[in-house]
Order: sequence, then structure tokens, then C-alpha cells
Amino acid sequence: MDSPSLTILIPCLNEELGIAAVVREYANMFPQADILVVDNGSEDSTAVAAKGAGATVVTERRRGKARAVATALTAIDTDLALMVDGDGSYPAEGARLLVQEYLREPVDMITGIRSAQNASHLFRPMHQWGMSIFAAVLNLVFRFEPRDLFSGLRLFSRRFYQHVPVLSRGFELEIELTIQAVDKSFSMMEIPVPFRSRVNGSASKLKTVRDGLRILRLLVVLFRDYRPFAFFGTIGAIIASAGMAAGSVPILEYFQTSLVNRLPLAVLAASLMTLSILIGLVGVVLEANLRYHREAYHIQLRKFRATAPQRQARSYPRALAS
Repeated sequence: MDSPSLTILIPCLNEELGIAAVVREYANMFPQADILVVDNGSEDSTAVAAKGAGATVVTERRRGKARAVATALTAIDTDLALMVDGDGSYPAEGARLLVQEYLREPVDMITGIRSAQNASHLFRPMHQWGMSIFAAVLNLVFRFEPRDLFSGLRLFSRRFYQHVPVLSRGFELEIELTIQAVDKSFSMMEIPVPFRSRVNGSASKLKTVRDGLRILRLLVVLFRDYRPFAFFGTIGAIIASAGMAAGSVPILEYFQTSLVNRLPLAVLAASLMTLSILIGLVGVVLEANLRYHREAYHIQLRKFRATAPQRQARSYPRALAS
């Protein structure tokens, strides 16, 4: 059965204990796929182990998962790209489910959801709490509530991975991909996948406090960049509220005495109200500019769909799409 060509993208940092097994497992599941391992400045033999297992290895010495993935996406040219962590926590069977779902209903990004019954005992409590908070913030700001915001198993269409910039550096990658997909109206899907413990002897690279603060900062930046009217409007409303509170006293005093005895407070109130109006206008201008760029972006996507060359499809085993 003809199926789209596929590259399996595996970003790695110091995963020599498990990367060979991951490469072999995915090679057995997808025998005609290209397997690309990105060595993200490892200090062990990750690259050697991956090559020995049959993968193509590229090096990105700048640390950070997002940087590794961005480097890889410039090196591939297949119909689909499957991103998976190199720690062995995502069985190839889960990736097979994503490809099967794509064959049934092609979308731009499919995310593998680590179901609670399979994964709750593998997450640290702080991580579960943090994921819930970030998902709630995403729902509040972008009107989209992901079921597993930080899943490392994702399938991308060519249209998606060639037109979505990756500007973050590390574990902010997954949230950036999700927000980019929401903002640019790419089609998305989430399906449950199996999840297991990472290979014995390896350790997570995620630092709860450091990476949590970086993800929070990214949320603020993306809120500013993709919802400028709401972002600057909120700031303007807060400043306006402070200005009204400061101005209420001299205004009330003026109605009672026809005098403004608290001139500094009146000047402060007027300044705050002026500042709030200026900030609100910044939001209006940026929102109009963002709308223009969104329209240009979607026109570009239509041109990509209309002019994309027909590429010869590769054949996967019939059992894959069954």
C-alpha cells in the first residue's frame, strides 16, 4: 500500500544507553523510513551508538531540544516528519498509531497523548501540576486546551514543518509548536499512545524550576506576539484602573470645593490615563499588522499547496495501515 514518505527525527543529548535500541525499534516498525538522529552536543557516545544502529546522524552543538529539531527540519524533505524523544519512553507502536491515523485522516500535526493510566506514575507531581497550569493558561489566552501539552511524540505534515518557524531553544519547543498550529489554523489531532519508563541508567534533562520559568516566559512572549490587542489592552486596562483610582480623590475634592488641592495626584492620574490610551493604541496597531501578516501567510500556504511537486510515495508494509 502506497503511503507518504517519512523521516523519523530523534533529538538526543547524552542518550548512549538507549538510542541504539530506539533506532532499531523504529527501523523495524518503519523499515522504509529515514531515521535521523540529532546529536545535541552529547558528551558520551550517543552519535556512535546511533550510527551503529543504522541511523543518519547530524550534530547541533548548541544545546537545546528546539535548536536540535530546527536543525533537523532544514535537512529533511519527506512528506511526513515524526518527532520522538531518544530516551526510549515512546514505544514505536505509538508512532504507528499516529501514522495510521494520518492515513485515515490527513492533518498537519498529530500529537501522541500519554494517557493517565499509563503515565501518571512516571510523572513527578510538580511536572503534572505545571502541565495543568500551562494548559489552563493556554486555554485562557488561545482558546485551546491540549490534553498533553509537552508530549514528545508528534507527526508533522510537510506543509506544517516547512512553514512553522522554531524560535525557542529548549523544552519550550512543544508549547511553541502547539501555539503556532493554533494561531496559523493548521489542522491538529490528538490520540492516546502507550508510554513507558525511560531506559535504565539515563536521566531526564528537564529541570523543573529552570525550564518551568523559561516556558512561562515563552507563554508571555507568545501572548504578546500573537494576541497583541489582548496583551496590551490588559496592561492598558490595569494602568487605567490605577489612574482612575488616583484621580478619584482630586475629582471628588473638586466637586466639593471647586478647587484642586492635590495637584500632584491629579497629574499622576492624568499621566496614567494618557499612558493607558497609548498602550491600548499600540495593541490596536500591532493587531492590525498581525492580521495583515496572517493573510499573507495563508496566501503563501495556498501557493505551496498548489505548486508543490508530486513526489513519488514510498510503500510501507500493508500491516501498517491496517
